[in-house]
Amino acid sequence: FSWLYMLGSSRNCLYDPVVWWIVGFIFLFTIGGVTGIILSASVLDALFHDTWFVVAHFHYVLSLGSYSTVVIFLIWWWPVISGCALNKYLLQGHWFVSVVGFNLCFFPMHFLGLYGLPRRVCCYDPTFYWMNNVSSLGGMISVISGVFLMFILWESLVVGNKVVGLWGTPSVSINACTVPLPHHGLYVGSPVYYCF
Repeated sequence: FSWLYMLGSSRNCLYDPVVWWIVGFIFLFTIGGVTGIILSASVLDALFHDTWFVVAHFHYVLSLGSYSTVVIFLIWWWPVISGCALNKYLLQGHWFVSVVGFNLCFFPMHFLGLYGLPRRVCCYDPTFYWMNNVSSLGGMISVISGVFLMFILWESLVVGNKVVGLWGTPSVSINACTVPLPHHGLYVGSPVYYCF
């Protein structure tokens, strides 16, 4: 809840793609956390051990968290590294496609694990066919979202929108000083907020 309080009290714009990814990470990590609570019960852990439920849990907690972190890093530092601004609307579309792809890929795995589908199986029962197809479709959408992110980075270099402000992102609060201050130095002015 402290993350949500921080987002509500900060000067970040709601249309900033970094905010969307942070909220998306909190949502996806919460799903993984709830399934972790389920797996902490010894009776259910014995039932779900070595099923796709565990696979879905770990993917929600670990892989989606790391992918979200990489995307937030790229959105935050790409204007500083390249000097070119990213298209905000393409980034919002990328977020939507990614979240839909992730949930279509990993959420059906919970149900497959509840139905007892083991993790390592070469040929599964035909009753699991349609859920595996939904999960595969979500995996393909997730790959498309990764390619879409590479396109957004390429598009920023080709279009060459120069960075606005000192750092390029509309939600970074910075001090207007250009020289580093001593550790206990006094700041020349109040922070400058860029928010469009």
